[in-house]
Amino acid sequence: MTKETKGLNRREFIELSVAGTAAISLSPISAVAAEPKRGGTVNACIGWLIQTPDPHRWGGGWARRHMSLVYEGLTQPTSMGDRLKAIQEKSIAAVGDVKPMLAESWEIENNGKRYVFHLKKGVKFHNGKELDSEDIKWNYQRIQDPANLAHGRGILTMFLDSMETPDKYTFVANLTQSYGGFLMANAWVNAPILPKDCVPKGVIWGQTKTFTPPTAGPPGTGPFILAEYKQKYRAVYDAFKDYRVKGLPYLDRVIYNVITQETPRTLALRAGNVQFAIMLEANYLSRKLKGQKTSQVFCDKKEGLCFYTTPYKMSPYTLYLNCHDTKGGSPFKDVRVRQALDYCLDREKLAKAVWGDLAVPLGQPFNPQVSPWGYSDISYRKRDIEKARQLLKEAGYPNGVDVNFYITTTFGKQSMVAQVVQQMAAPAGLRIKIITEMGLQYWGRLTSMNYHILHYSLGFEDPMKPIFDWLHTDQEKPYNGYAPVTGLKDPVLDKLLDQVAAEDDFKKRRDLFKKAVLRIQDQAEILPYLSPIYGWGWTDKLKNVDPNKYFWPEQALREAWLES
Repeated sequence: MTKETKGLNRREFIELSVAGTAAISLSPISAVAAEPKRGGTVNACIGWLIQTPDPHRWGGGWARRHMSLVYEGLTQPTSMGDRLKAIQEKSIAAVGDVKPMLAESWEIENNGKRYVFHLKKGVKFHNGKELDSEDIKWNYQRIQDPANLAHGRGILTMFLDSMETPDKYTFVANLTQSYGGFLMANAWVNAPILPKDCVPKGVIWGQTKTFTPPTAGPPGTGPFILAEYKQKYRAVYDAFKDYRVKGLPYLDRVIYNVITQETPRTLALRAGNVQFAIMLEANYLSRKLKGQKTSQVFCDKKEGLCFYTTPYKMSPYTLYLNCHDTKGGSPFKDVRVRQALDYCLDREKLAKAVWGDLAVPLGQPFNPQVSPWGYSDISYRKRDIEKARQLLKEAGYPNGVDVNFYITTTFGKQSMVAQVVQQMAAPAGLRIKIITEMGLQYWGRLTSMNYHILHYSLGFEDPMKPIFDWLHTDQEKPYNGYAPVTGLKDPVLDKLLDQVAAEDDFKKRRDLFKKAVLRIQDQAEILPYLSPIYGWGWTDKLKNVDPNKYFWPEQALREAWLES
C-alpha cells in the first residue's frame, strides 16, 4: 500500500542570480516586497480565449490559462521548480509527478486497482457549496459521458470500473487494472472539479444553445471567480473571498484582454497599457533572453519589466502523419515514406529558421529539459537526402510522391514551418502542397484521419495523453482497430504502451516508456521536431510572481500583488 501525505505540500525552487548592467536577474524571493498589498486589478493580454469556459470541454494551452485561475483538481502536477531541480539532480522518481490539491491524501490499494482519496474539509465552491465526495463522483460521470466531449475522458476513465462514496470526505475509484497515470489523470489540467449538478446532463456550458447559463462560467474552487466571458474580447476574474487558502488571492481582479498578435501584446506591456502579457514577441524576447537562463524570473530595471521563459508545455510541436491504410489516401501508411520524410528534416536549421534562439530541436514526445518523460540520451535522425530517396524508391515512388500538408494560422508559426519542411523535402522527391484551413475544418481532419501531414503539438504531462490516446489502437467505433488521429496499427507499440499504462512504479514506468519512444522514433509514426520557448512579461510593480512555484505560469497570479 502506498500513501501520500500532507508532507508532500513542500515546494522548492531554484535560485539563480546573473549580474548585468541594463538587466539584473533576480530570484523570485529576492524580488518580493516586505508586505503583501491587497486590492487592485491586473490587466493582462492573451492571444486567444477558448471557445467555451466549460473546463471539461477543452484542455489545451489556451484553455489552461483560463482554468488555472478558476478550477482545481484532486491532484496537481508537480511544480516547475521541483521538476527542474529533480531533473538536474536526476532524482525525478523521488519527487514524483503530482502533489495533493483538493485531496488531502490518498491510498493506492488492491495491487494498484483501488484509489482511496481523502478530501480536504471546508473547501468551498464559488456558489457557496462545500466540496464533498458526491461532487467528485458527479464530475467523473460527466467526464465519462461521451456526449460531453470532455478532453480528460480517455486519461481519467479508460480503466474506470466503479466508484464509491463511503462518507462525505472519502471518494474511491476502482479500476479494471493497475494504472500508473491515474494520479495525473486526476490533476486539474485533466479533471477540474465542479459542484454536482451545476451543469444539466448533456449540456456543454456556453456551447449548448438550448441552455442559458446562470453565470459566466461553471463554479470552481480556485482563487478567482469567472465574472465575464466574451470569447473574442475578454474574460474577467474576480477574487474569491472564501478561497481555501486563507488570505489569497491578494488581487481584486484579473482581466484577460484578447490581443491576437504577439507584437501588439508586447507593445501593450512596454507602454504600460497592461500589467501582464502572455506569449511575447519572439525577436524582443530573444534579445531580453541573451545571457539569461530559461525557466527563471529575470527583471530589466531599465524598462521596469520582469520576464519568465520556458519551453512550451512539456512536449514539442509535431508533424502528424496519417498512417491509415484506407482513409485519407496517405502515402505515409508505408513506414518507408514516413522514414524518408524524417530523413529530410534538419531540425536544427528548422528551429533556427522559424524560432531563432527560442526553440529546442527534439525528436521525441517530451522535452527532457522540463519533463520526466523525456530522455536526454535520445536524439533524432540526421538529414540524409540520399537515404530518403532510396526509401521512397523502395516504397514504389522512384519519381517522388505528392503530399498534402494541412496547416492553420492560429498557433505555432505553421505557415513558416510548412514552407521550410516543403523546401527540405523537395530534393528527395516529396512534393508537398500546403493547404491552409481554419477552425473546425482543420481540427476535424485529425479525428477523421483525412490528411497526409498535419501540424499540432503533442504531449501533455503523462504518456497516456495523447501518446496512448492517439497511437494505441482502439477497437471501438469509429476507429475499429486503428489508432485515433494517426490511423496506426502497430501491435509492438500497443504492447509497450499497455505495459506503460499498467506499471505504477514511476522508475519502471519511465524505463518502459523509453522503449515505446524508441519504437515510435524507429517507425517514424509521428515526427516531433522542436519545443518552442515562450515568454511571459509583467510590470515590476506586480510583485511575488513566481511561476516556478506552480505547474502553469498563470497560477502564480493567485499570490501576486500590485504596488502603487
